[in-house]
Amino acid sequence: MSTILRLPPYPLTVKYTVPDANAKYVIVVEDVAEQSETTSYRTSNASKQVTYILDDDFIKYDKSYALTIYEDLEESGMVVADRGDIVVEDNLEVKRPYVSPTILAAANDQTSATEIAKYTEYENLARAIIDSITGGFYYEREFFEIVGQEVDYIPLWKKVHKILRVYENSELVYDIYNEDGPTIGDYTYVITKDKTALTKDPTASSGAINRAEQRPARMPLGTSDSFSLFDTEDSGNTMTVTPGVAFPAGIDLILLLETGYKVVPIDIQDATKLLVEDIRCGKLDYYKRYIKNYSTDQFKIEYDKRMIEGTGNIIVDKILSKYINNIVRPGVL
Repeated sequence: MSTILRLPPYPLTVKYTVPDANAKYVIVVEDVAEQSETTSYRTSNASKQVTYILDDDFIKYDKSYALTIYEDLEESGMVVADRGDIVVEDNLEVKRPYVSPTILAAANDQTSATEIAKYTEYENLARAIIDSITGGFYYEREFFEIVGQEVDYIPLWKKVHKILRVYENSELVYDIYNEDGPTIGDYTYVITKDKTALTKDPTASSGAINRAEQRPARMPLGTSDSFSLFDTEDSGNTMTVTPGVAFPAGIDLILLLETGYKVVPIDIQDATKLLVEDIRCGKLDYYKRYIKNYSTDQFKIEYDKRMIEGTGNIIVDKILSKYINNIVRPGVL
């Protein structure tokens, strides 16, 4: 697996060794989550290496990709598809470190390539420990699939920064990449000011909007010429019991959103530095800590339950405590 740290200078590059020198190859990078792929054509150098440049979305988001390198059959003049035998398969992971390994090494007056490589391993391990407790502080582009609940809001259970695409019942209705503007249809989709929900506004001016925060009450009604359960444009009703909502019950929504942290919080950077120092100095050897009982007869050792909780550093645990969220997705208990 190749891990590329998402740090300047950009663009980033990744190199792979292939069987032949000065030969053409096809590089396919697949985004499994979005079910899309990027195809590039490269020629290997005299050292039998091909270089792939990571730019655009690669340097904007933290993500994992499936990378495959094929022989280019067009080089041999064959009429069939250009993808020949697979010569390289790799999981390409682009991640932003919480603290730059170069900065960590320089803080200890160690600037050689060997020392920076060591601090890269320390930071990766410290980040993995923090991620196991908090879920991570990455900036991602991901899909959400939601069903409408007959209200004017769609709750967002992650830190959302931007709406990229919206599909309603498999129809694209909002696309930020659209040249004619993101709004496709009569409504534009927005994130509420407190960043907790998604709603939509009509593109045409309609005056004040009283949004429904809960499903309307169900009341049995008799037949009437003056009342109707639902508001319809061709209805002559003078009053309706159930007003229209932005997201009717059962509507299928697929949202492509930018989520996470654009920058790593300062306290998380401090926690990472503390953990890196603990790892470097061997202070996280759990077998030396949290021992309640020790018997030399049969080597019976009893550990305190705190051994499997936290990071092993109480200061770091206090910092991470405010980022722990036990509710992954809101629901009904």
